[in-house]
Amino acid sequence: MNKTILIITLLLVTQIGLSQEKPNVIYILVDNWGWGDISIQGSTTPTPQIDKLASEGIRFTNFNVQNQCTPTRSALMTGRLPIRSGTQKVAAPGEPQGMAPWEYTIAELMSDAGYSTAAYGKWHIGDSYGRLPNDQGFDDWYGIKESAMAASFSSTPQFDPEVFELQYIWEGKKGEKATKVKEFNLESRPNLDLELVNKASAFIKSNATNKKPFYLYLALTQIHPPFLPQKGFEGKSGAGEYADIQMQVDFNVGTILSVIQEAGIDDNTIVILTGDNAAGEQSAEWQGEGGSNGPWRGGLSTGYEGGMRTPAMIRWPGKVPSETVSDEIIADLDMYPTIAKLVGEESKIPTDRPIDGIDQSEFILGNQEKSNREYVITYVGDKVFSVKWRTIKLHFYTAEGTFSPIVESTFPKMYDIKNDPGETRELWRNEGYSHIYLAEPIMKILGEKAKSMKEFPNINPGEDFNGY
Repeated sequence: MNKTILIITLLLVTQIGLSQEKPNVIYILVDNWGWGDISIQGSTTPTPQIDKLASEGIRFTNFNVQNQCTPTRSALMTGRLPIRSGTQKVAAPGEPQGMAPWEYTIAELMSDAGYSTAAYGKWHIGDSYGRLPNDQGFDDWYGIKESAMAASFSSTPQFDPEVFELQYIWEGKKGEKATKVKEFNLESRPNLDLELVNKASAFIKSNATNKKPFYLYLALTQIHPPFLPQKGFEGKSGAGEYADIQMQVDFNVGTILSVIQEAGIDDNTIVILTGDNAAGEQSAEWQGEGGSNGPWRGGLSTGYEGGMRTPAMIRWPGKVPSETVSDEIIADLDMYPTIAKLVGEESKIPTDRPIDGIDQSEFILGNQEKSNREYVITYVGDKVFSVKWRTIKLHFYTAEGTFSPIVESTFPKMYDIKNDPGETRELWRNEGYSHIYLAEPIMKILGEKAKSMKEFPNINPGEDFNGY
């Protein structure tokens, strides 16, 4: 063999080998997923595929997200508190919204590291050109811009297509303008998640065949109103539409796991499964459609534990210890730096802006017993509602749900969430202020964040930001 050809061949083999060594990453995000919505955490609706996934890796019982869809999705993409990015709440129609193109998303990081990237599903952190998934690091996108609730818009008697824009399912390629696929309505809504799973399956198979590492973000649109199960799951549970969809979600997760196995990439694929926020309203005056936040008080749009915690698990065969359950504090913000570290690309994490996420790779890999995080700050819009520090919770504002009034306390309320998961027994009032000293580390945390936000001013919603 010619010496030059031999060298080229060896280089190509080396490159292929390095490519194969990079782990694939699949992040499956379930919408409005209550802590108690899986059978391993108390649901009476069976979720065998999800339970099996949990047993094959680490399951977090204290995984914390933001209070609504938009801020959590922003936190996952940037590792930054959503209030820094102008994405701290679900924007009302017509309000400025969307992550600034300046943000460096996990998809951009992975793409710059040589990964093939795809987003299939709900985006909800920008609805205009320049702020869509294919504009922010994803090679391929298929899904909806905003909430699944948009499917019901055109079915209301007040809807006027001359005044209100029809809702669509979209697709986009990196470097190209996203285009409409079909109308998103009550007819197309039921089988959307099935379409997403099929797209994801094809993406996995293609990259496995081509020996290319990939990052897949599969943002399912269930379990979110309108509750319309996909074909084959209508009435399957015998317990109503919500339970039907719980079974549907489990089936779809199982499909992805089967595809990974069939593609022969099981051992080299990191699978992360979490929710974006808790199940809907849990307050007495709200007649919800279903969902369980377990033993925790509150739900969507609150600062209580029921609004912060969702199911969460990570599997990486041979790397992440199996049969592991941890109640250590971990947050959605942590996924950005953790994924970067797990794939060996932590050097690409930006240093020109605050990153609020904490690398949890050593904890997840079983090399340390404790999480690197001791606290979680919960914002509802622009307000700090609560701060959890270790097992103590301090509330500055409270609300029982999305449609409940916000109540500001004259003096913050403190709870011991380890012994009082329902956050019903206020410590200062019932213990004669003997716990007042516990406010000190919490106020220090808030002081440090305030200082950081003064040095690096928060981006306003919808702002085209060009850097500090």
